[in-house]
Amino acid sequence: MVLALAESDCERLHPGWLAQPANAVSSLAYVAVGAWLLRQSRRSGVDLDRPGLIAAGFAMVGVGLGSLTYHGPQPGWASLVHDVGVWSLAVVIIVQQLRVLSRPATRGAAVIAWRSAAPWMAPALAAYVAGRAGSRFCHPSSLWQFHGLWHLLSAVALGLLVYRSADATKCGRATGVSRRPHCRGFR
Repeated sequence: MVLALAESDCERLHPGWLAQPANAVSSLAYVAVGAWLLRQSRRSGVDLDRPGLIAAGFAMVGVGLGSLTYHGPQPGWASLVHDVGVWSLAVVIIVQQLRVLSRPATRGAAVIAWRSAAPWMAPALAAYVAGRAGSRFCHPSSLWQFHGLWHLLSAVALGLLVYRSADATKCGRATGVSRRPHCRGFR
């Protein structure tokens, strides 16, 4: 079962609680970004898409804990928990993006949100590919793992996308739009 769980990841399996230490520990980046999104949702005086931030924050924490379980102790149910977390986050982001894109006043700001995430997501995707078993960059015994870098970069990219998209709801408000640089030209 342990081999089946991590067969596509480059990192060698180790005995003990952290079967893939680099990949397990780096999974905590999702937990950190999820906690940051939850904290941002509680800021007073901030006009954001609070439900979107809360849903994404919990989903990010779920991804992190699922990935930690998947790369760490690897119980038989780890793959299910990992995949449920990933799919939950995907659904939350898709719903948020559809909400932002469905409002003409926020469409332009949504583009800005994607642009803020792209510099992080492009290298994240490269790290994901480089971190697969069979990749010429795969070094199973190395402490440095590209899949771990994928965790770090994709957590930041998705967190920025969610936060900037939640921020885009400001652009649809009638007051103060002209003072918000990211909203200019989108109203």
